[in-house]
Amino acid sequence: MPNTTVRAAAEGLPAINRRRMLFGLAAASTAAAAITAASAAGCAPVENPELVRLGNQLPEAAAEYRAALEEIEWIAAEWKHRWPLAPDEITMPRGNYIDGERDIAGRLLKRPGEEHVRCIRDVRNLAAIVATDRPPRHNASDATRARHANWLARAKRELKIGKLYKVQTTRLRKVSGMDLAKARVAAAKKSLSDLVTAIMEQPGTTMEGMLIKAQAVTTFNKAMARKYPLDGELWAAQLAASVLQLASEGDASA
Repeated sequence: MPNTTVRAAAEGLPAINRRRMLFGLAAASTAAAAITAASAAGCAPVENPELVRLGNQLPEAAAEYRAALEEIEWIAAEWKHRWPLAPDEITMPRGNYIDGERDIAGRLLKRPGEEHVRCIRDVRNLAAIVATDRPPRHNASDATRARHANWLARAKRELKIGKLYKVQTTRLRKVSGMDLAKARVAAAKKSLSDLVTAIMEQPGTTMEGMLIKAQAVTTFNKAMARKYPLDGELWAAQLAASVLQLASEGDASA
């Protein structure tokens, strides 16, 4: 979709090659440098005031997101030694992103001296195994019945251990304030993302507007450490279309 956006924007513009686009950008930059004096004389357009207003909100939104992340780091460090490791009875080697053991902040946890993250058996799966158990057939051997009884006893014991571990970790996340901190991070991330989206959707009429949009994308990428590439690709396409539009207008006026 991003590439389509750029092509669609470019197809609506006069045909320009790279050299002509650079000339257009140079002309637009020269015009932007003269905006203050020209605006005072009333003979040149100024940047979209809504775009400028939204751009001015970027530092505060980014700072709020960083502060929320720092709170999570502080809580994780404060509670690190009180966070319990999962009992061996409900763990298996080589966990992955979905079922791996995690710390109080929800990050994958690799135990000291172990090469891989452990897998934690899901309580719901354990409960389903116990609930759907069927006893051996009526003509099953005594050995089969004994193996089944041992297996069922172990499954029930693992389910009990898993439930206790889940209750314990859930309580610690709550009393430590981690749940609230993560909610604040999610809200701050959404606010920053929504702000950048609003900035990219505003029309820009000068190089000042292009700089505001570029700053918005850069600010988001730095804050999020590129965890949300789809948003970034869309905004990059929108920024490219805006630059091409401004370059074309500068080229036409030169």
